[in-house]
Amino acid sequence: MKNYLKFFVVFILTLTLFPLVFFSACDKESDLLGKVSELKSDAFYGESQNYKIKAGYGFSETPTENDGKVNATVYALSFKLLEKETDNATYVLSLDYGGNTFKSVFALNPVSNALCCSISIEDFTEKSFTVKIFCADASETVTLSSTVPKNAMDYKQAILSLEKNQKNLIDSYRDNNGNFTAELVARIIVKDQKPYWYIGIKSGNGNLKALLIDGVSGEVLAIREVF
Repeated sequence: MKNYLKFFVVFILTLTLFPLVFFSACDKESDLLGKVSELKSDAFYGESQNYKIKAGYGFSETPTENDGKVNATVYALSFKLLEKETDNATYVLSLDYGGNTFKSVFALNPVSNALCCSISIEDFTEKSFTVKIFCADASETVTLSSTVPKNAMDYKQAILSLEKNQKNLIDSYRDNNGNFTAELVARIIVKDQKPYWYIGIKSGNGNLKALLIDGVSGEVLAIREVF
């Protein structure tokens, strides 16, 4: 009887303590999440009679320094005006949000060869919103909606999945003390209604390891070295 009583007490203690140990381990945040120096966490698209616009929301380190550390970051909504690259007209975007009116002028981005602009804005959580495009004396309202499916991973889940599935790769960027010495770029991509995460690992020597991750399962689909 004493043996059964002892077993019962140990069993109850195990059930009581196990959740505490389990959740304590789960609460430990990966050090990789603090190494994201550039993020695009949401993507939007909208069109009206005369305009087609893509947009993205996230942050970037400002100023950018490829030193393995993440300093001050600035959140922004970035816009790309499609099919207007050859126009000589001036396009101005206006957004009303949080009781404020933000305006920005589209300019040609030499890298993407597209008309782009951005608005610095914190804590933007809208999944659908409207902007106005002004050109000369005319204006037009465009409604943009998120293109990211509801079942898509967020950037934290994508990074944790990468850390789990590519442990040897991640560990190759750690020093002798186990500190992660690189920076991460994370961008959501939606193609044919399917989400993907682009994760870039930037080392201090200027090399970039680019990975494409399935945005639902977390499976690594491709790895490429970029110099």
